Amino acid sequence: MELTSSRFPAFLKSRDPKLRIFLFYGPDEGLVRELSRSLCLSVVDSLDDPFRFIDIQASDLASDPARLMDEVTAISMMGGERVVRLRGANNNSKGYLEPATEQDLPDSLLLIEAGDIRKDSALVKMVNKAPHGVVTHCAHDKAQDILGLIKEVLGAANIDPPREVIDYLRENLGSDRAISRQELDKLVLYMRGRTDPMTLADVRANIGDSSAQNIFDIMDAALLGNLDGLERQLNKAFSAGESPIGFLRIIQGQLKQLHKAAALRDAGARAEDAIRKAGIVYFNQKKAAVQISGKSSRHMAICLDITLDAEIKCKTTGYPEEAICRRALMRIAMANRKR
Repeated sequence: MELTSSRFPAFLKSRDPKLRIFLFYGPDEGLVRELSRSLCLSVVDSLDDPFRFIDIQASDLASDPARLMDEVTAISMMGGERVVRLRGANNNSKGYLEPATEQDLPDSLLLIEAGDIRKDSALVKMVNKAPHGVVTHCAHDKAQDILGLIKEVLGAANIDPPREVIDYLRENLGSDRAISRQELDKLVLYMRGRTDPMTLADVRANIGDSSAQNIFDIMDAALLGNLDGLERQLNKAFSAGESPIGFLRIIQGQLKQLHKAAALRDAGARAEDAIRKAGIVYFNQKKAAVQISGKSSRHMAICLDITLDAEIKCKTTGYPEEAICRRALMRIAMANRKR
């Protein structure tokens, strides 16, 4: 069966004991790890328990192909369900996993963490067809997912932030669930022991530089044709360890908003109304107005296509991802410099 990541927390509260094999896969590796870990800890008290929790790397099965089935069919010496977690799985792991999909596994849960494999891949199909199998696709967080995470983490710490803080967090947290949670946990630690309300200054002092605000600075340079400024901002981003593909995806999200705003304006809406309806938060609206000024929705679509093409090249050509990302953004800057 298929289970969406958004429904997974509710599923955990009343998990069907007949379901024994769980596959988490998709581009958001942080979310894959988070959902897998939450399921593990709903069964065992600690991931350090050697009797009830077994961690296996898929790459190790090549030298010991029987180990997986030995583990999932073993009986817990201490009683209770065992959890076997297979990490780094891909379509090449299908042969090792197929016998498990054909057995009931009454004493063990098998958790499979895979990467960004296709929904119609052999591994996904196999687990989905198993009568006791569950597959969950882990896509990068959307705005509503990020809002839910903000409320979950801050709410658990009894922090009730004002709207401007929530808006800032929604815009500045990235699409990787694990990184977003780490940033929010850091913010909770910063506020511990304080009784005064959380302010925008508190958040800005704690949320990392790999944020949407810096993305807007990069896009500002690209869309205004500022080649020197773009180079400086890119150096800053990559020096901070920004992933080129993750970076491109964040930029794509911002460009989609700007494209929508430009399209609404081209259709007759006032620029400020178009920007607001496109979902751009208020503290970035003035900058967005400058970024789309004099640019048609078609021009913004071309800029978006350049970043989408760059992401494909990062995944398929074998060329350095950072170089591909730089070249794509420089192309956008050059196109805007000529305008």
